[in-house]
Amino acid sequence: MGFVFKVYYNSGKEYFRWKSDSTFTNTKGEKQKDFELSQSLLDLLDLEIGDDYFKLCDRIGSEIQHLYEPNMEHNISFIRGSFDELAKRHIFFEFLRLDWYERIDRFEIGKCTKPREEMYYKDITHIPMNILTWQSELKTIFSQALDVMSPDKSVQEKMSALYSRKYGRSLPLFHFQSVATVFERVDATTFAEVLHPKTIGEMIDFLLRTIIQQELTFKVCRSCGKYFPATLSHGNSEYCNRLFKDTGKTCKEIGSVKVYQAKLEENPEYKAYNRAY
Repeated sequence: MGFVFKVYYNSGKEYFRWKSDSTFTNTKGEKQKDFELSQSLLDLLDLEIGDDYFKLCDRIGSEIQHLYEPNMEHNISFIRGSFDELAKRHIFFEFLRLDWYERIDRFEIGKCTKPREEMYYKDITHIPMNILTWQSELKTIFSQALDVMSPDKSVQEKMSALYSRKYGRSLPLFHFQSVATVFERVDATTFAEVLHPKTIGEMIDFLLRTIIQQELTFKVCRSCGKYFPATLSHGNSEYCNRLFKDTGKTCKEIGSVKVYQAKLEENPEYKAYNRAY
């Protein structure tokens, strides 16, 4: 099996495109997903990394270690199924699935000569803690530099101040690394800087720096308390489009009701009616 996974930005959107010659229905063929720029990082912030993630990744790691020993039972179907499950939860895990499907395919046909190195189990068992670390680092950047309510300076100025010695020692900060991109044709009319990621961290790095370069800003939703883009497409809303808990309604829909109710309560006739009844 071989695969190609690409990430790029174009005209306000982030694109994830992949192609695989896998024989498995879940991964074969060419596919693409696109979102409003920042959506994948916002979704990463929304992931609730609890015991279920730690237990699943520990179990996958344990099964991977069994592959190191020829005489142990190899539960490859469980490993693949677990990556299928993770791929449903976030687009970054789609890359993880393709990456590990290829490693396992190489193992099964005898091309994995150093399984302890080529299928290092801690690459999986460390995922939950890595995500918690990334979430903490991203929250710092969003609150200190990208929040529309933070000090009235440009995103670049706020980022520079944030990464100065004054703050860098006391706040969890994302460590930007050297990320290699290729300038290539992405459609019939467009060339773009394209990342061919090797890790989830590289995708976070690439997308975060793109957000900063585009000077996107964000608001905190008054219903759920989560960030959403403060762009023209969202108007002046103080509410996001996420589903709010188990209500079946979005925060924006709930917010509209609250705004209407507040205006109604300020209506003199409504007040008089309430006093009368």
